[in-house]
Amino acid sequence: MGVVSVHFFPLGSRINSNVIKPGTYKRGTAKLTPDSKKLVNKLTVKGGKALSEEYSQAITVGTVPIHLDYSPRAPITVTIGGSEKTLGIQNIHEPGTYDFLLNAAEKLLIPDQCTTGTGTISYLYEYPIKIILEEPNSQEQYGVFEDIYRVDSDDRDTVLGLGLQYLYKYCQPVISGSIEPFTGVYRPGEYILTQIPDLNIDTYLTIKEVSYSSIPGKSQVDIKLQLETPERDVSDVLKDLAKRLSVLERASLNDDDSPVEIYIAREQVWQWLETIVLSAPVEAQERQWWREESSLVAPVPVDETTEWEEESESTIHACPLPGDTTYPSDTTYPC
Repeated sequence: MGVVSVHFFPLGSRINSNVIKPGTYKRGTAKLTPDSKKLVNKLTVKGGKALSEEYSQAITVGTVPIHLDYSPRAPITVTIGGSEKTLGIQNIHEPGTYDFLLNAAEKLLIPDQCTTGTGTISYLYEYPIKIILEEPNSQEQYGVFEDIYRVDSDDRDTVLGLGLQYLYKYCQPVISGSIEPFTGVYRPGEYILTQIPDLNIDTYLTIKEVSYSSIPGKSQVDIKLQLETPERDVSDVLKDLAKRLSVLERASLNDDDSPVEIYIAREQVWQWLETIVLSAPVEAQERQWWREESSLVAPVPVDETTEWEEESESTIHACPLPGDTTYPSDTTYPC
């Protein structure tokens, strides 16, 4: 049984320490070709929605549901006869507890406890938007190349972010091909800085594939890298220009009247700048005050008169004389 270990890394977090430049690869192996078939520097992004200003609709209350002009979004206010009415949600709140029940999906306002009168309902609604993104530097270099990008999302920020990412991918020609460096350790998925002035290439490329081959009888390993411009789909890169123009033509004939938001890409997106701000040091000043005083203290009387007596004592030690049977012995002491 085999075990497969899969690891996921954030995009751009794996940058190879090697640099592909003249002198680091075999002469004649740099087969990197720019492809401008997918060049885009003016992009129309569709799929996002935006919230409207407050919209008021006149209503007449009866026993039948009231059809709304748009699917309402909060805040929603129902006013009948000058007084604000309570509003519940159909199929969630029990009937008989609110003046009206709302079904936003079907754009219906159902009378519940309030069944007569006239007034208004105020709410917000979503409407589709088109976002136009332009990259002036690319337009100045290559002219204007337009395309349409559809995003399956209603969130405006998501659509804008994906559109900017798409424009950044294709505002310059797609570079792909192979090269054979002399040495180095390479892994698929890494970014590697490629600087080849003769090919007008000075950018990071993604390592799509790495192959190592050894020559029998020689301590030599040939390395071959498949490189490609980051985050590009090969199938999209090879998209035919006529197909793109056909899409533009059909879109212009069947386009709606949704509002347009235009953004000019002043600089390359998906780059960041980190700055360090040196703040002023915190100054702390502390002062301590002390006071010293001297005073004359009266002397303390001390009686130094001492009396003593001396006496003499005489001590007589008995000195046994050695006998015939006790000398020399441990019990004899000198006088």
